[in-house]
Amino acid sequence: MQAENSLLKINDFNEVETSQQLIFALIKLGVHSHTARCLVCLHVHGPSSSKMLQQNSNIRQPDVSVAIAELRHFKVVKLESSATAGRGRPSHIYQLAGTLSECIDPFIEEAQDKITNIVSAIATLEHLAHRTNR
Repeated sequence: MQAENSLLKINDFNEVETSQQLIFALIKLGVHSHTARCLVCLHVHGPSSSKMLQQNSNIRQPDVSVAIAELRHFKVVKLESSATAGRGRPSHIYQLAGTLSECIDPFIEEAQDKITNIVSAIATLEHLAHRTNR
């Protein structure tokens, strides 16, 4: 039993370690930190309400809203509304619109586009600088 508990802790640690690595890699790619954390949180915990995202990712509600808006812009999050029994706003449940790989692809493509633009700008600058040095 103790071996099972220690193995469970190791698996939990590995999952946390992998989640942190995913978040840091996404941030290095140019994804906003709250967006990266919400994306990974939805992957790890599955469909979640805004309140669950706040608790699981330790992000304030306004930042969760901004992150979800960005994820929806990239079409990597699905929104499910559930009517409340009474007055008030309906609650929303968010979930990834595909696998983690599929949901990361738009961010990779955006980063690759930025790289292409930067390389092109560098080439243009080098060409112009070379022309003006004559």
